[in-house]
Amino acid sequence: MTMGIGFFCSDGIVLCADTQITWKDHKAYECKIHPVGGIDWVGAFTYAGNPHLVKSFKTRFLELLPNHAADGGNTTTKEIREIIETALCFFDELRNDPTALTLLFGVGIPQKGMRLFRTEGQVVSDVQLFDYVGCGDSSLLRCLGPLLIDKDEALTMSRALIVGTYLVLKAKTYVQDCGGDTDAFTLSWAGRMQTRSGMTYNWEQHSLRLERDVSKVLRSIGDDSVTNEDASERMDILCKRIREERQINHR
Repeated sequence: MTMGIGFFCSDGIVLCADTQITWKDHKAYECKIHPVGGIDWVGAFTYAGNPHLVKSFKTRFLELLPNHAADGGNTTTKEIREIIETALCFFDELRNDPTALTLLFGVGIPQKGMRLFRTEGQVVSDVQLFDYVGCGDSSLLRCLGPLLIDKDEALTMSRALIVGTYLVLKAKTYVQDCGGDTDAFTLSWAGRMQTRSGMTYNWEQHSLRLERDVSKVLRSIGDDSVTNEDASERMDILCKRIREERQINHR
């Protein structure tokens, strides 16, 4: 079961995903975020569903690109959306089973704009703030999402990377067939694409330490065996940890 999440941020787009592929009782590990692009735009997509179908989609998508690039590099996000829709129409199996392939597709065109698309079968829609593919509808993520993400305000890319990594970590912990490392890619408003996968392990470890400190504070509430001094010490440790994490992430 894939866990992929995409954020439409105030300064760009962030995609995060686990790396475990489980298909017909076989497990493998590979990056589920695919970078694509043209002479004047960058893009990347993550997916959930049939791993063979996504490879066919990518091939078809890339084949269709030249037909939309004949104007010499004046690509628009509308054109990219049309290419995605056209490529999906080649797969009749999606009419009967829309969950066979779902995508989160980020596009960035310098000086023109950015879009984050979500597909369900052959239907393409815009993502306003964030969305999931795969196990994103699980109760786990329905619970954690509102705690970490303001539904009315876009995150920055730096915050979305940390939140996305943590959500994927929790899915890998509690959702069957979701695992492996966590990959992360960013698309900036300036049209620059970066992989941030090498940093996700450290973010996971920092999140786990914070989680343990929060747990200790919560367990002290209403527990008569915890003295006021111990409770105060736990809260001081948590506050210190939060200050340290803020300093690390604002460098």
